[in-house]
Amino acid sequence: MAENTKIIELDPANYTLNDYDNVRITLPPKEVMTNEDIDAELFQYVISSGKQIKSIADLDDEWVKRTFEGMETIDEVRNAIVEDYERQQEFARADLKYHACCEVLIDRLEGEIPADVIQNNVNAIRKGNEEQLAMMQMSLTQYLREEHLTLDQYEAKLQKEAEYQTKLNLALDCMAVVLCTQVGNHELTEYLSTPDPAAFIAEIREKGLVEEARRAAVRVKVMRRVVDTAIVTIEGEEPEPVKPVVVEDEEPFIMPDFDEMPNPNIVNADGFDKFAFNVVSTNE
Repeated sequence: MAENTKIIELDPANYTLNDYDNVRITLPPKEVMTNEDIDAELFQYVISSGKQIKSIADLDDEWVKRTFEGMETIDEVRNAIVEDYERQQEFARADLKYHACCEVLIDRLEGEIPADVIQNNVNAIRKGNEEQLAMMQMSLTQYLREEHLTLDQYEAKLQKEAEYQTKLNLALDCMAVVLCTQVGNHELTEYLSTPDPAAFIAEIREKGLVEEARRAAVRVKVMRRVVDTAIVTIEGEEPEPVKPVVVEDEEPFIMPDFDEMPNPNIVNADGFDKFAFNVVSTNE
């Protein structure tokens, strides 16, 4: 019997979450760039360019005009360094918030996942990694060397990844049922990023993968809502105030059976409103 190399999707009807309310997470306070940090960045730039200076005072307006096209003063350079740092901070904190929300959802999941399903998904992830390495013309040995991993550590990483993703997908599926979340065909590429939406839609139709893509898109849609409505506490500060959720008009949907269904209590709180999600591979 041929080995199954596709991710097994479990039925969310056999699982539940112990809480469907807003996710509550705690994040560290934002780091502030000091003047000393800016000086260090400037020194690093000078050193990397092969030049030498005696002190930060040597980096004056004249140096800026000779060095940076379109800039006139050292203050402009220092401000640019701060702005770049703050952009990186926003991306890093968005990623931190996203992963914190994922951990909460996984912790809420109730129900045992069969060991053979996890093992199958380990094999599927391994197969996908092998295909990616082949496209990069890189062997597994080279990859392990670059990642500083032993083969046993790599296998443990696959196991952890399979468990994490299987549980997260199930938790999102459970949330989707309770929230009655749907994604129409015209919305698929809004949630599954692709450089060529038309070609992507044509490909999944040709391969009969529309419903598989829809399931992935629903998960992305639910995850965005979870992140956007998360109640965030900054370490050492009071929790963010809770605001009423604003529900946008959606396509008509078939009303599910609400017998014994948990009653969600989702409200909106301030948070990052943009998250980038990579396209979900649908290659067989």
